Amino acid sequence: MSTSKAELTEQRLLACAKAEFMEKGYAAANLRFIAQRAGMTTGAIYRYFSNKDILFEAVVGPAANHIQSKLEEIAGRQLELLTTKEFITDLTTSETVAHQFVDYIYENFDVFDLLLNHSAGSSMEGFINSLIELDITSTQAYIDKMLQLGLLKNSLPVRVIALLVKQNYKQLLEIVTSKMTRAEANEYINLLVPFLCAGWRTILERTDTPR
Repeated sequence: MSTSKAELTEQRLLACAKAEFMEKGYAAANLRFIAQRAGMTTGAIYRYFSNKDILFEAVVGPAANHIQSKLEEIAGRQLELLTTKEFITDLTTSETVAHQFVDYIYENFDVFDLLLNHSAGSSMEGFINSLIELDITSTQAYIDKMLQLGLLKNSLPVRVIALLVKQNYKQLLEIVTSKMTRAEANEYINLLVPFLCAGWRTILERTDTPR
């Protein structure tokens, strides 16, 4: 099916908006300059997007929504495995998930760069923090379930879980913050995942016999 003229115009507008946001950040980006890049009038932009914030969200939203849904899916699967007393403790599994996450980041690197480094002042400014909060909640639910099943010797304070999860994200997203090449990121993840897994295994010491 052929792409309509309106769809092609919108795609060009989004590409030009991304370039403007990457260069100047959301706060300093200007709709007039975006329009000039796209060969449009400023008024024409409003036929597609009613304001700059909605335009920014259109640029980053699809990738952001995808990664959020994938994290929710992984969290749900982990809890489901716990109910059958199966566990995601295999290092190979953790490495696979991490590399899939990295693959997606590099397929959408500009978007993640925008979210991390150029979104101040937009409605998407807190998106990464919302991912962290989602992970904190799912990690707490996972730990609570393990305690309920008698699979952990000790609980962890909520504030400690929050700090650990936040540090995990900071370390993982360093690939974007530091603008690592793909090869550098792969080498980094191969070292980071065993490091993080070892730490969580030490903290979440399991009992010998489930109830």
